[in-house]
Amino acid sequence: MNMEDIRTSLYAKTGGFMKGICHPHPEYDRLTGAGFGWIRRDVPYPFDMDGNITESYRRFREEARIYAENGLRSIVISPYPSAFLAHGIDPRTPEGLVRVREVCAFLAADYRELNVCWQATNELFVIHFRKPLNIPESVEFLVASLQGLRAGDPDGVIGHNTVSLDDGWDDLCRDIDRRTECDYFGFDLYNGTWSNGDTDSYIARIRDLYELCRKPIILMEFGFASLGGNAHADRREAYEYLENLGFHGMEDLKARPDDFIATLPPSLKHTAEHCAREDLIPAFVDMMPHLTKLWFSEMVFPHDEEGQAAFYAELLPKLLADPYLAGAILYCWQDSHSCFTCGASDCPCETAWGITRCDGTAKPAYDTIREIFTK
Repeated sequence: MNMEDIRTSLYAKTGGFMKGICHPHPEYDRLTGAGFGWIRRDVPYPFDMDGNITESYRRFREEARIYAENGLRSIVISPYPSAFLAHGIDPRTPEGLVRVREVCAFLAADYRELNVCWQATNELFVIHFRKPLNIPESVEFLVASLQGLRAGDPDGVIGHNTVSLDDGWDDLCRDIDRRTECDYFGFDLYNGTWSNGDTDSYIARIRDLYELCRKPIILMEFGFASLGGNAHADRREAYEYLENLGFHGMEDLKARPDDFIATLPPSLKHTAEHCAREDLIPAFVDMMPHLTKLWFSEMVFPHDEEGQAAFYAELLPKLLADPYLAGAILYCWQDSHSCFTCGASDCPCETAWGITRCDGTAKPAYDTIREIFTK
């Protein structure tokens, strides 16, 4: 079966190429006017400690219904490991994995009439999202989530975005695929901001991932931050940051991790204190953009509103023309007053990804996207 046959089968469920955006506000006309047909959100954990359905879950589901009535289907992200732990379910145990399957089956069955696309949990190769699970435990959690979703909606659109070619995840993803029934493989990519690469590198990654999984690919998150400077290529700013705290390089940091944790802002300290111990030093490295307030990547487009628009103008036509890609979901609708990872208002890492500003006004990128997505 060739790629077009596989993608056509997925399109029978999705209605065609998925043009979507993460974390929307209910501005239905502005969303559909920009060419979006899908919105992507995290579903709340559905039950309270007594097993009753929560009001936040009922409200979320009702919002998804209203979005659908206004021409916007939902990509729904199933709960993270931390949500299960917060409700007394430990997904590191066999008993906990049974409950993961049951909860995900309930969710998928409850949403069947809304024709959603399910993304099983989120980016488990990222320590912040999988904590406190280690990599092998996170694989079992992802498999259980996928199996539960498929059981709850045998005909639904189901997949995940924990697909990568880095750190051995290629073999892990092959194992996950063998044990589940995914309709697509999703991935997130932020080349030009979080990592190096021009717009052609997106196309290269899509083709590499298709070779890995031989299934339709959905770009579940991508975007360009309109704020922030770039660190030097030798990462001197990170070493200067450590030096100012009294640490003499990475070896000293590895020898005294608890001393470094004591210096962290509360939200980053929580990640460090609750991640798997073997993930601790990689977590410190991941925190450096938040701590230095700089991007540790090569500058391709400037991190301002004009650079953001130029990024989309160059990339989107390439994505729409790619024969392996079945959807592109932008991150995200609106800027944030503070970074959800570190909590700082002056951190560029999670504050300026929106195509609208905090006050709701459109950035230049909004019109750029509208012109391309509505052709």
